[in-house]
Amino acid sequence: MVGEITLKGSAYWNVYAHERLLAVLPKWEPKRDELEQQQRNRRAGMAGEERVIEVLQSAGLPPDTPIFWDVGLPLSPSVFIQMDIVMVLRHGVLIFESKQIAGRLRFVQNPAALQKVENGEVTLVMDCPAAQFEDQRDSFTLWLATRGFRAPVDGSVVFTTNPVIEGPPNLPIISLRELRGFIRSAVQAEPVLSSKDVRLLVNTIEKSRSRFIPYPLCGRYGIDSTKIQWGPRCGCGSQLIKSTERRWNCENCKLQGTPAYGPALLDWFLLRSETITVQQCAALFGIHRQSAWRLLGRMRLTKVEGKGGKHTLYRIDYTDFEALNQLLKP
Repeated sequence: MVGEITLKGSAYWNVYAHERLLAVLPKWEPKRDELEQQQRNRRAGMAGEERVIEVLQSAGLPPDTPIFWDVGLPLSPSVFIQMDIVMVLRHGVLIFESKQIAGRLRFVQNPAALQKVENGEVTLVMDCPAAQFEDQRDSFTLWLATRGFRAPVDGSVVFTTNPVIEGPPNLPIISLRELRGFIRSAVQAEPVLSSKDVRLLVNTIEKSRSRFIPYPLCGRYGIDSTKIQWGPRCGCGSQLIKSTERRWNCENCKLQGTPAYGPALLDWFLLRSETITVQQCAALFGIHRQSAWRLLGRMRLTKVEGKGGKHTLYRIDYTDFEALNQLLKP
């Protein structure tokens, strides 16, 4: 088992959805500059996590080693632990906080923070990742204990861009090239969990984890969805124009063909609404209601009947990554 590494998980879909929002958002949208900056940070964060996972998968561990990506667990009804990467070994549990920040970085205390320094000047101040990691480790240890697991929790912050680091020693911080050695050292410890314990813990994490669901994004950011052009788009990003029942044209790159209905529906669900009706689907693609009904029936959606058979809705489950992945395919 490898958690969600073999699937597109929460982190991937969050980045993908915001990418699609920027693709359909008008250039004049006032929130665009802020959303673009946030998206640059998301891309960098996911790229760093992917690099850490690639190293973990090549660290010589058994292929079925449980590795979870993007894990949120409830510590109390109002408090959650959010961890980038979690590994479950017989030797204990490892958590990793990935940071993709380049340049010269300085750790400071009272209060704990991380500063980015350029030409001797502090240009950016961030939360201290070492303090974040230690809070995650302590909170996860408590989470395990309250569920009857007695396993040590270790790990580290992993910088994936080899920055120059200034600051106090003995912090839980390593570079990406040190990660394999860290893993080799961890598996030399005496096993504390049986194979049965590992399976039980993995199942407990799977059943307990919560996922951040910000969709649909237009509502989240207060964007008027009626100002956006919905429907199939060309690979170049331009809106497709329907010429016949089965042929659509791109005025930008002059291509013709049948559009990919799945990605257009995925845009609808991630950006505009959790549900769609047969009538809305027919209008979205300029097709007959019967064709829209068959199209929605092929998708992994939940059908919600209206009273008297009217106003039937089809709902997406944002936690069903297989359903999202099916729509992503042309």
